[in-house]
Amino acid sequence: MTITQYDPCDAQALRQVLQGRAVQVAFQPVVQLNDGLVRGYEALARFDRDHFASPVQAFAAANAAGLGVELELLAMQCAFERLDDMPAGAWLSVNLSVEAVMTPAVADLVVAYAHRGITVELTEHTQVEDYAALTEVTERLRAAGVLIAVDDAGSGYASLSHILQLRPDIIKLDIALVRGVDTDPIRTALTRALSTFARDIGAQLIAEGVETHAEHEKLRALGIELGQGYYMARPGPLPSRHIEPLL
Repeated sequence: MTITQYDPCDAQALRQVLQGRAVQVAFQPVVQLNDGLVRGYEALARFDRDHFASPVQAFAAANAAGLGVELELLAMQCAFERLDDMPAGAWLSVNLSVEAVMTPAVADLVVAYAHRGITVELTEHTQVEDYAALTEVTERLRAAGVLIAVDDAGSGYASLSHILQLRPDIIKLDIALVRGVDTDPIRTALTRALSTFARDIGAQLIAEGVETHAEHEKLRALGIELGQGYYMARPGPLPSRHIEPLL
C-alpha cells in the first residue's frame, strides 16, 4: 500500500482551497453511442495550478491531512450549484468515496438534491469492510431517486465486489478494457460478457475512455449503448440547456 506523505505546502494550499471554496467544475458528457445524444454529465473537480498540479494531487493531500471527505463534499456542493445550468433531461453524476457517502452530511446533501436527477459514482478501489452499512446508505439514496454507479468495472476485486454487493443501476466499464477493444479479442470477449451481465441485472453499462472511432464502432457492435471519452468530448463547461447530439 502506498502511503501519501503529509506535505506542509500541500496543507497550506488545501486550507486555501477549502476556505476559499476554490474548486472549479468541469463536465464530461455521457452519450448514446448510436446517435451522440447526451444522456448525462459527470462532474469533475478542477483546481488552480497555483494550489495543486492535478486533482489527484489535491485529493491525495486532503486524504493525507484527514480532510478527504471535506474536499469531496465541497466539490459536490460546487457541482450542485450548477444544476440550474444543466441541459434539460440530463443527469448529473458526482464521484464519492465510500467513506464520503457514509458520512451523514454528504448523504443528506445528496438526498436533498435527489429530485434533480443525481447519480453517485462510487470510486473506492479498496476492500469495503462493512457492506451492510454501505448498502443501507445506498438503498436510502436509491429510495430517494438517486442512481448508484460503480466505477472502473473490470479493473480489480473492489469494483467486482461493489457490483455483487450493491446491485448498481449503472456500471462503468474501465478504460483499461475499452482501450484497444477493437483489436484485442480478450478485451472484446470480456466487454461482451459484461454487457450481457449488465442487461441481465437491469443495469446500464457505460464505456469510459472512448478515444478512437474504431473503439466507438466496436463498442456499438458489442451492444454497448452509452459511452464517455475524448472521442466524443473532453471535460469542459456545460453547453446551452438545449441538448444537441455530439456525433
